[in-house]
Amino acid sequence: MKVAMIGVAHMHAHSYVQEFQARGIEVVGVYDRNEALSQAFADKYQIPVFNKLDTLLAVPSDSVNICSENVFHKEYALKAFEYKKHVIVEKPMALSTADAQEMVAAGKAAERLLIVAHPVRFSEPIQNLKRVVDSGKLGKLKLINASNHGKNPGGWFIDPALSGGGALIDHTVHICDLVNYLFRIDPQTIFAYAGKSQPEMPVEDIGLIQLTLTDNVIMSLDTSWNRPQTYPVWGDAILELVFEKGQMTVDGFGRKLKVFDDMTNTVEEFFFEESMDSRMIDCFITAIEQGLPSPVSGEDGLYTVKITEAAFQSATDKKIMSI
Repeated sequence: MKVAMIGVAHMHAHSYVQEFQARGIEVVGVYDRNEALSQAFADKYQIPVFNKLDTLLAVPSDSVNICSENVFHKEYALKAFEYKKHVIVEKPMALSTADAQEMVAAGKAAERLLIVAHPVRFSEPIQNLKRVVDSGKLGKLKLINASNHGKNPGGWFIDPALSGGGALIDHTVHICDLVNYLFRIDPQTIFAYAGKSQPEMPVEDIGLIQLTLTDNVIMSLDTSWNRPQTYPVWGDAILELVFEKGQMTVDGFGRKLKVFDDMTNTVEEFFFEESMDSRMIDCFITAIEQGLPSPVSGEDGLYTVKITEAAFQSATDKKIMSI
């Protein structure tokens, strides 16, 4: 397997390229519309840099990893499919349902995989939870109370022309992907609220969502960027699940050890399980090298895009939306 990096504005680009290189996967080059950014990335990881996308795509490789700003995901994916590349794209895979559907169709026409980077479903706690859910021992799901909190990432994430929006766009997708992966239930209606902790902020950093899903399941989700910069880790991905026969609470980000250090006056948290990115990249490599179905398909990405688009519209129009 050989992979090209297209767009490296998202911080996950660093994690993914490290995972590829650790496995001996050749990264044939990097392109970003910001030449200074792509040059710095190329220098750090000792890979070739390209100032034209077509030139990079002409280099022999079977896959691309898109970690650009959200607004460019569709454009880069469609171009990669023209060159018959498998596409691994950062979440959200697109900013509209129509764009996501176009990406899915293009992948099928090119007979190449479209893989969406939803790493939380690969974490060990979620894999353990999946086994319990699939066993059926807890009965039917009744209620989901969830949160995906984080810090305000700043930069292009708060430029709506590049990100499409703030906390609602950034943090709806992780939890909704888990709901799809664990339960395979479909959204019916949504009501969302978006707010700003500071009036001058260009995007929302407060997001609350209420969903109804099939099988009479109701769900609440707090997507807010409400963690201060001093918080020891990025945030959480918590599911509180109520079943007919029991209740479970899990943090999809994993189990961790919290260390309070009086010598340095710091608090740090250390995850003691294999990283979700590592598990995810292993599955992606296996699918591409062995010709298996996409482990996180374009249709999976489309599921979260539909909810996110409807949430943003609901928050804008201040009304309940059908999905």
